[in-house]
Amino acid sequence: MKRSLFALAALAFATAAVAQSKPFGIASASPNGTNWPMTEDIRAVCSKPGAEITNVQTNGTLDNIALVYGDPKAQFGIAQLDGLKYQQGQDPKMMERIQVVFPFFSTEIHLITKDGSPITDISQLAGKRVIEGPEGSGTWVSVQVVKALTGIKWNGFYASQAEGMKALIAGQADAMFIVAGKPVGIIKDTPQARVISLKHPKLDEFNLYTKAMIPAGTYPGTKTTVNTYKVDNALITYAFKAERQDAIAGLVTCISRNIGKLQAGETNPLTQKPFHPKWRDVDPLDINRISWAVHPAAKAAINREAKK
Repeated sequence: MKRSLFALAALAFATAAVAQSKPFGIASASPNGTNWPMTEDIRAVCSKPGAEITNVQTNGTLDNIALVYGDPKAQFGIAQLDGLKYQQGQDPKMMERIQVVFPFFSTEIHLITKDGSPITDISQLAGKRVIEGPEGSGTWVSVQVVKALTGIKWNGFYASQAEGMKALIAGQADAMFIVAGKPVGIIKDTPQARVISLKHPKLDEFNLYTKAMIPAGTYPGTKTTVNTYKVDNALITYAFKAERQDAIAGLVTCISRNIGKLQAGETNPLTQKPFHPKWRDVDPLDINRISWAVHPAAKAAINREAKK
């Protein structure tokens, strides 16, 4: 029996809707950082039946780029802009396929020593044992950039935040880097850790780093304001030409419409914790100043919301 044109059109529309609302994943990082809880916040306000969002645990920026580029379980990921630049130097062809869809928070570069350490300046790291974070993480990428720019040579080691902090407090390492949005939980929970000022003329000149401050009292060992740098993060995706246009526009529209709720620190029903304080740093219109290719569907959706 022939179907009517109306029935065929309805079936086509329903099929397209299902295709556009299928589940997708966001590659974040470890639960100890900033990316993971903020992805949980996105899940809380934007996940819905038939279009569930998965929080994909990873080792950070480079892992997230690789997943977005070639793994179907993560269509989106959070990446530091210096990580995008770093990977561009490693594989420019790959990075032509990576685009930004939403401007995120900034993360501060924390240079940490044990309380009582004689190290008070980055120049004193020469020849020292320094924890650089897990290989491929946002922290690790930033540390490689810092090393290359400053020319300071230290003995670097890979370790997670938890493993690195244990080594630092036990005297098995002289310093440690953590690149994450303040306040970082593991630093707050370790009173023996001391965040020291990070300043260097070569870092001042690098266009992806902005001078920042960690206020006194942010951490137990932070008695005075600490100078450092921050790097912007962004939500990224593959440079889809036809696929997932509605999914990209829908996600950034949802985040934009819920910014007020996220910034107000309401309780996340999934975690029973307040929405992360770093949401207060997020402005959807920062998409217009991102120094990376932006996906057209995302930019159009953000600009549409801004006009309402």
